[in-house]
Amino acid sequence: MADPGEAPREEPVADTTPRARVRAQRGLAWVWFVPIGAAAIVMWLAWRSLADRGPAITIAFKSVDGLQAGQTKIQHRNVDLGTVESVELTPDMSGVIVHARMTRNAAGHLTENTRFAIIAPRVGVGGISGLSTIVSGSYIEMYPGKPGAPRRDFVGLDEPPILSPDTPGRSFILMSSDLGSLTRGSPISYRGVSVGEVESYELMPGSRGIKVTAFVRAPYDELVHPQTRFWNAGGIDLTLGADGLRIRANSWQQLLAGGVAFETPPEVLSQASSPAASVFGLYDNRQAAERAPQGPTLDYIADFSGNQRDLSAGTAVELQGIQVGEVRDAHLSYDSQAHTLVTRVSFYVDPERVRIANLPQPDGASRQKIVAQWIDTLVRDGLRAQVSSASFLTGMKIVGLEMIPDAPRAHLEHIGELVKMPSTTAGDLTAVLASLQKVLTNIDRATSGPELGHALQSLDETLTRLDKVTRDIEPDIKSLIKSLRDTADSAQATLNTVQSLMGNTAPTGTDLPRLMRELTEAARSVRGLADYLDRHPEALLRGRKGDDK
Repeated sequence: MADPGEAPREEPVADTTPRARVRAQRGLAWVWFVPIGAAAIVMWLAWRSLADRGPAITIAFKSVDGLQAGQTKIQHRNVDLGTVESVELTPDMSGVIVHARMTRNAAGHLTENTRFAIIAPRVGVGGISGLSTIVSGSYIEMYPGKPGAPRRDFVGLDEPPILSPDTPGRSFILMSSDLGSLTRGSPISYRGVSVGEVESYELMPGSRGIKVTAFVRAPYDELVHPQTRFWNAGGIDLTLGADGLRIRANSWQQLLAGGVAFETPPEVLSQASSPAASVFGLYDNRQAAERAPQGPTLDYIADFSGNQRDLSAGTAVELQGIQVGEVRDAHLSYDSQAHTLVTRVSFYVDPERVRIANLPQPDGASRQKIVAQWIDTLVRDGLRAQVSSASFLTGMKIVGLEMIPDAPRAHLEHIGELVKMPSTTAGDLTAVLASLQKVLTNIDRATSGPELGHALQSLDETLTRLDKVTRDIEPDIKSLIKSLRDTADSAQATLNTVQSLMGNTAPTGTDLPRLMRELTEAARSVRGLADYLDRHPEALLRGRKGDDK
């Protein structure tokens, strides 16, 4: 029983709130697979990126039009080999340094022979290149070179190379005094077929000429031999020679971008071809290339008196009308014996171009020595050098080696290292022009003197008097003509009357018919005279035209 002084004790109430029952599970919950998978993928991508990560390189360019850090790719044959990471200026701000990260596959090709160039749209005389970059953007092209020492710092090319470095073929060096219309990419042709391109050109030290690098693709590089001749084939070739004006036009590519052509003698094609980097001369045109001597030449000098205008280097030297050489130089020289100025001409004769049948050829003697001895013999027999005009229209001159009949005996004169050939004055067109000039001078003197003026004045006075006399006697001439016509008509009427009276009964043995015929002819003559005087009344004073009297 409870104590009456104590508070009543409350009875505990039962807890009816629902409680979750936790049961322990063994293993990992499935919800953790998502973050774990994502982490694994990230780690795998990071490992793959590190596995493909190649070396970092730098490329120096003068400018980097269109390159963007993190986007611009480095490619070779349209395959990505790297990415541009950053771009910065050089310390002196004269160029740009490109930092790029290459792939591991490209690491073995980064050598001292590797080249880089920016590929962007370009328009030139050779055409349009890099059109694909208009959509995709500019990129850096990698040109793996030959094996060499590893390298990580490079200097980029200002322009992409014309040909890929792995293009089969050979490069040759062409030396010229003037570049002409040539440029990078100018075509090189053989008999009109394109077989290569001009890779580059540069000015030689001291301005001694132009060095042109010409690449000939395989298998056409086998056509280049030591006897091959290269010439500038760009533009339109205008040749002014003894035959007149000759015009030769090339292909439209060569008209725009210039071009080089070459030719090799067929007889040497079976021999060994020229190695790469062989040096050749580049001639101005095809004609100059064909005229160039193949080997040693025979050099001579000759003195010519008088005015030798237009005689200069390149003037043809002909032997009996066949070109065998050219003039090297022409300048004035003082002749101490005659105390006059002469034009001293130095020229050469190419022995290979002297093709003469039945020319003696001793065993073991070179062709140069044979031709030299032969020319020496001809000089003693009358061979002389003379300057003449090759064409009346163009006025071009040539140095001709001609046989002069009855020429005084002479010989080749050796002046130090020079060989002097005797000369003579020309006897062809030049002499004709000189004679014509003298005739015109004499005519000018005769017409400009007082005698001709007096003669013309006397003749004018005589003709004036003759016209006056003709006008005075003109009325009498008309009456005379009328009388002659009347007489002729009367004679004709008389004859008609006699003929009608006689009829056909006149005896045939008499002279009457013959008399009638003579009277008829006389009447006809009188009538003709009257008609002529009517047309030409001045014939009474001057006589009839065509008479010898």
